Amino acid sequence: MKILFITTDENKNLHVKGRSQGDCHENVALIGLRKLLGNNCVDYPRKKILYHEWDNVDKDSLHGKGFSILHEPIKDIPDECRDLTNQTFDVILYGTSFNYGMTDIPELEAKCKVKFYIDGNDLIGHAPNGKYLNYNNNRVIGNQISPAFKTQLLKLEPNLHTFGVAVPESRILDIDFSKKCKLFQKSYPREALFEPKEVNRSHYCFTDEEEYYDDMARSWFGLTCIRGGWDAIRNYEIIAAGTLLLFRDYKFKPPFCSPVNLPTLSYSSKEELDELTKYLVKDNKPTHEYIDLLNLQRQWLLETATTEARAKQIIGVLTNYV
Repeated sequence: MKILFITTDENKNLHVKGRSQGDCHENVALIGLRKLLGNNCVDYPRKKILYHEWDNVDKDSLHGKGFSILHEPIKDIPDECRDLTNQTFDVILYGTSFNYGMTDIPELEAKCKVKFYIDGNDLIGHAPNGKYLNYNNNRVIGNQISPAFKTQLLKLEPNLHTFGVAVPESRILDIDFSKKCKLFQKSYPREALFEPKEVNRSHYCFTDEEEYYDDMARSWFGLTCIRGGWDAIRNYEIIAAGTLLLFRDYKFKPPFCSPVNLPTLSYSSKEELDELTKYLVKDNKPTHEYIDLLNLQRQWLLETATTEARAKQIIGVLTNYV
């Protein structure tokens, strides 16, 4: 399969701090597709930050400082593969649904059999195409366009397919119980522990990626919760660090919103959380229940939520359309 992957142009977003990287779903998909398809996945415009070229961008200014997704550069393709003059493709895949200044490119669509989008919009916020839904008496962002891969999918519709963010396999650590010495990671979202909602994104408290992962690896539990949407790279980083993910109110998550079928435990009060932690870890040692669930989460991550696993999902869907 040959995919022409339309990326957000970092040059259009340089004036807005943190936006030059584009959407994280776009980057996750491109990293995985390049690894699986090699020269048959052509990014246009060339996504310079994924090759670790920082001439226009300060990495520390990126959302989440580029942790995990930008752990290692992707392999580039020859210049002749980037010459679109006489090439045709099976699919043109837009990395976002009209966020970050992206628009359709009809002249390139004419070179492709199928047009597809990645809709990485959260549930809360501005809907680029003005499409909203009423869900449980809340106004949320609806499905913006189709056919598309959508991460916060509230209801199944024709030509819409579930998707989500991910971590590269290279970012996954060995599980080491001997390092663990505290209950929760320092970077937990404050709402996950029923603390006042943060206004200054205080859970982004690390400037070094290795220190960030080490802190999670030393914690028995990684806490998470819904914020703009249910999906977040944080969810997968916790599991990749060898830590057990506990998800506030996961039992209320719509079934098609990513992360789908995640083997986790849901809690909705401090009392429930306290009971879970005491049941799963005793005298600073993991119980069999802890170990079994941790292994299930690691298996789920490898099969579902690495960049390569996400790319396999994309290719499987697109093959049917092509």
